[in-house]
Amino acid sequence: MKMVFIVYNVAVNDEVMEMLDQHGVETFTKWEHVTGVGKASGPHLDTHVWPASNSAIATATSDDKAKVIVEAVREMRRTMSAEGVKAFVMPVEEVT
Repeated sequence: MKMVFIVYNVAVNDEVMEMLDQHGVETFTKWEHVTGVGKASGPHLDTHVWPASNSAIATATSDDKAKVIVEAVREMRRTMSAEGVKAFVMPVEEVT
């Protein structure tokens, strides 16, 4: 089992949610108005100087579905890299 953690510019929320729905992701945790600095997207600090912000989603899923989600995020990065979207995959040791 894997945890897929996706961080993305709030401007592409609809696209990310649609992608997750298309791939059958029914359970997730979402954080809104998270801040950070990316190499390609730059600062998203929700301030007057750097007004953008991000959202983040974590979903625990099978290894196979994690691969599909990561590939979908790669495709999103190819088509809208300026907006910023990134996925991280971590092993899940236990679900209780």
